[in-house]
Amino acid sequence: MTQPVQPHLDEVNRWLASRPALDLSGEDLSSVAVVAVDIINGFAREGALASPRVEGIIAPSAELIAQGLAAGLPAAHVGLMADAHPQDAEEFRAYPPHCVQGTSEAEWVPELLALPAAGEFSYFYKNSIASHHTPELEHWLEAAGPRTVIVIGDVTDLCLYSLGLHLLTRSQHRGLGQRIVLPASCAQTWDAPDHPAELYHPLFLYQLARTGAEVVSGVRWPKTTGQ
Repeated sequence: MTQPVQPHLDEVNRWLASRPALDLSGEDLSSVAVVAVDIINGFAREGALASPRVEGIIAPSAELIAQGLAAGLPAAHVGLMADAHPQDAEEFRAYPPHCVQGTSEAEWVPELLALPAAGEFSYFYKNSIASHHTPELEHWLEAAGPRTVIVIGDVTDLCLYSLGLHLLTRSQHRGLGQRIVLPASCAQTWDAPDHPAELYHPLFLYQLARTGAEVVSGVRWPKTTGQ
């Protein structure tokens, strides 16, 4: 029997609003990594797919990484993934042209590039919604060997979902026992008449949680001297 949709969506929204923070107190931060996907100008501030909702996660995302670095997260364990399409990208059959290589749309937002030790981050590029087709990402994951991977960025129902699902199934398939964590405060999607963000954003986070991810409200890093 078909179940009513609205009560379930209400339940999902209550679930999302009740997410606890991830407490990393006492955690060895050498076993933690942060991957940010598509926190770039072309989804936040300019171009056909830019959205003020996505722009709204820039500050909390930059703060999450900055606090992690201050607490001892290795800068080499921060990875930034971005769209960088050729002019004739096949993806443009499905979406308007965006984030073309060499344009300002394909650049990371200044707030991320201004972070301490940003020169030590790893930078990756993709030509589809799926980050895992970038071989350098796999090499980085192998080298870092994290037990906890914090995934932030946009958009919730496409690139972020694809990355989160890949990391989950990669760990499950290989028996790595990794925690894949998505802070809701650092995730977002766009809103349009044919794409209501209030539907897609919570449902795709919920689906990632059902698959095995930890959806949290935010991250509490270990306190350092002077904090």
